[in-house]
Amino acid sequence: MPDYADVAIRAALKLRSGRPISAREAWDAAAVEVFPESVAMQSKGCPRTTFLTLCTSGAVKDVPATGMVGTSENARHAKDCLALLAEHPSYAAMVPRQLWNLVTHASGKTYNQQMHVILGLAKAGLLRYGEYVQA
Repeated sequence: MPDYADVAIRAALKLRSGRPISAREAWDAAAVEVFPESVAMQSKGCPRTTFLTLCTSGAVKDVPATGMVGTSENARHAKDCLALLAEHPSYAAMVPRQLWNLVTHASGKTYNQQMHVILGLAKAGLLRYGEYVQA
C-alpha cells in the first residue's frame, strides 16, 4: 500500500530532475500520483510540511537549501529527527512510530506520517542527515 514515503521519494526525484519546479509543486504532483483517488491524502499537511522543511534546510540530496526553514511544530520535529539521525545513523532502520516516540520524547503527540517522509528519503539514499547541521 502506498504511503507518504512514496510521495516524498517521487517529489525528491522530481526536484532532482532538472526541471524548474518548487518543492511544493513537486510534493503536490507526487501526492496526486500516489493517492489519485483521495484529495484528503493529497492535501495532508503534516507530511507535506516535513518534506518542505527537509528541502528548505538542504537535507534532501541535490536540492539546494533556501534558508527559509519553517518554525512550525512539524518543522521542529523534522529538524530534531535529522539531528537524531546524524548522531545515530542506525535509527534510520527504526519503524516510523518508534522514531516518532524518540523525536517527541514519547509525549503522546499524535503521529501524522512525518517519519514516513524522513525514513523513506533516508532509505532511498536521498537524505543528507550525516552531514546535516541544524540551523
